[in-house]
Amino acid sequence: MAVLDIFDRHYKKLVFLPLALLVISAAILASNMSKYGSVLERDVELVGGKTINVEVVNADIEGIKNSVPNSVVRMTRGVANVVIVEIPVDADEKAAFESIKAEADVVGEPTYRTVGPAIGDLFFQQAQIALVAAFVLMSIAVFIIFRSPVPSSIVVLAAATDIIATMAVMSAIGMKLSLPVLAALLTLIGYSVDTDILLTANMLRGKGEIKHRIRNAMKTGLTLTATMLVAFIALYFVTGSFVIEQISAVIIIGLVIDVFATWLTNAGILRYWMEKKHAHA
Repeated sequence: MAVLDIFDRHYKKLVFLPLALLVISAAILASNMSKYGSVLERDVELVGGKTINVEVVNADIEGIKNSVPNSVVRMTRGVANVVIVEIPVDADEKAAFESIKAEADVVGEPTYRTVGPAIGDLFFQQAQIALVAAFVLMSIAVFIIFRSPVPSSIVVLAAATDIIATMAVMSAIGMKLSLPVLAALLTLIGYSVDTDILLTANMLRGKGEIKHRIRNAMKTGLTLTATMLVAFIALYFVTGSFVIEQISAVIIIGLVIDVFATWLTNAGILRYWMEKKHAHA
């Protein structure tokens, strides 16, 4: 395969592409920390506010934005079209709904949800703890599996690149941090490390030349990633649920970035380490 031949010849140089992405992504998240107080701008669930969900036949999104002050408006399309309007916690949701009705063909009654600022902040703190704990436990599991600091550290680096770069892309496209997004990031920690473990196990314990071990692992790993991508892309476009769309979008972004983090960063650094180790053996 031409792609694999390019990797064989230039794997040392290709390592720096995901590492450069990691540095740029970390800079973006650091900028967000100074701007928002978190790595991503937080959604209503994590800062407090009110959400109005309205099923509609059609709607003028710009008209709703103009008629409902300080609102965030979006629309999901699937089995049903649903307009989602977020307003400050002290805003009048009934008045907001009347404004929505003037700009949309509403079906049925709306659903309201209110999250107080204190509750939102508590959710955010707990979610941060869960995310950090999941990553730490994953790292411990990797070190237990391989019992070698260098391969284990490379796996953790690749997983960190995937998570950090995914959040940077989310920031660039305007996705906010919410409970569904945090759930997707937790899931992504597992998805990002599975191909890394597959690759590392194959390289450390497989037979044949190192480059052939990488190729064998790559065939399985890319097939696995492609299968998951197809499933989540279908889920993103078919469902009418905004929550499922958010989760699917995060995992799709993460899976794409994981291809580069695993097969350039992990494979490249680990190959260099193994070849250097064998040369001195």
